[in-house]
Amino acid sequence: MNSKPLTYDSLKTILLYMDPNTRIILSSRISSIRVAERAVPLEIRELKVGSYFIKVNETVFDYGIYQVDCKDESGHQVSIYSPLTNRLNCDVDEFGIRVYIAKAGGMLPGNNGFHEKNLFGEYDLEIIPTNEGRLEKLKRRLNVEKEKCNQLLNHRPNDNLNNTENCIKGFTGILHAQIYKKEELELLKNKEMVEKAIKYTNKKIKQMEDELLPFENKRKNIRPKFEIRVTKRHMNITPCVIERVKYTGDLHKAGDSLMEFMFAKRQHAIQINELLFLSRCHMLQVLPNMKMMIQHLELRTNVSSMVKILKPIMDESSFPCEKLKIFYGLDERQELDEEFIKHFKVLIIEGAIDLTLPLVQNLQNQKVNFKIRSDLFFQSPDFIDFIRNWVDINKPIGTCFIFYCYQEESDFIQILNSVRDQIEGAIAGNKSVNIPIRNSTVLQVSYDDNQNEFFIKMAVVPIK
Repeated sequence: MNSKPLTYDSLKTILLYMDPNTRIILSSRISSIRVAERAVPLEIRELKVGSYFIKVNETVFDYGIYQVDCKDESGHQVSIYSPLTNRLNCDVDEFGIRVYIAKAGGMLPGNNGFHEKNLFGEYDLEIIPTNEGRLEKLKRRLNVEKEKCNQLLNHRPNDNLNNTENCIKGFTGILHAQIYKKEELELLKNKEMVEKAIKYTNKKIKQMEDELLPFENKRKNIRPKFEIRVTKRHMNITPCVIERVKYTGDLHKAGDSLMEFMFAKRQHAIQINELLFLSRCHMLQVLPNMKMMIQHLELRTNVSSMVKILKPIMDESSFPCEKLKIFYGLDERQELDEEFIKHFKVLIIEGAIDLTLPLVQNLQNQKVNFKIRSDLFFQSPDFIDFIRNWVDINKPIGTCFIFYCYQEESDFIQILNSVRDQIEGAIAGNKSVNIPIRNSTVLQVSYDDNQNEFFIKMAVVPIK
């Protein structure tokens, strides 16, 4: 049977109805279709960008550092996330030592008189001034864990089958650095629980050994061979490696390159229903030659910096967008780009940001939900001034601000009474105060609760 290659237009039609991830993979493998693929509009339901992954709908593209000259033929992943310290790690040095330790001159954390976890995620209050001393202490701690494993191997329970789940949780919660006492071992009531405890302990021993291995490499002058691997995984399907590149000391370059290949140099703005940025340690570079039409945007970290990156690439044809959700951490500067924020109909603000009159008064969004501490705002004259401002500028029907509060119901009654007494023309209602505005509208200030969580609501509604 004779076969003919697809015409350019036919190829574009097929690509248009193809899953975005299939398109991306095919484009990476078949360079001849790359021009056509980038010429076809790309629609993504959900895009998540994390510290070490990019998720497109249900498919995740991970990238990480692997040691390839080891016993494991498939390669050993140099853990990006340390399960013992709950700490993210970007890069490693030539021996495999985590970059934050290498930058500190190779000095191990902990044992320094400060409330700081050591390499095993434990607080050891003994002050040890030398790196060698701290390393020896960690080795002794590892040996204790191995002794604890031997205790478990030799433990013979009474095979009591009751309350197994609660007991095993209580047992694995024993975190001290000494061998088990008799009463602690007796928490394991049957063979099944002992097997779970052994599995848990062996896993912890392996994690400890992985933390110490780079320092053994340095002592023996062993320089492992590392590479960066990009893997693709889809739900419960086994991940597969789609790219290997030499590791040169900057893991995040792999993320930037992946972002560039997937989304840059397209003829049409990428249509994204929901975009979520989760990266905690690095902001993937969203490139200038990229355009996005975003409906729902969520920024969990580095809010101010991420807004600066996103502003030039957001296609104005998508304005107004549907929803923006931002979260401010304790260590972030509390800056809101009002010009950017106003392009979203709904705004949700969470985290550690102070609720002030300039902040709430300058927001132009139709609906705003403040999931932050706001009780002090309602106890100050600023709240009354804010209400007067809404009345003066005649906010349109449908404008609605919700403030979640952590107060008693009696406090809300007092707040509404204060509004009624200080605002001219205010009329008390059921859990509410109604304030007439021009053009047959009313500013309704009310309180209610949602699953035992109280909130104050300000809404402009038509006069009934």
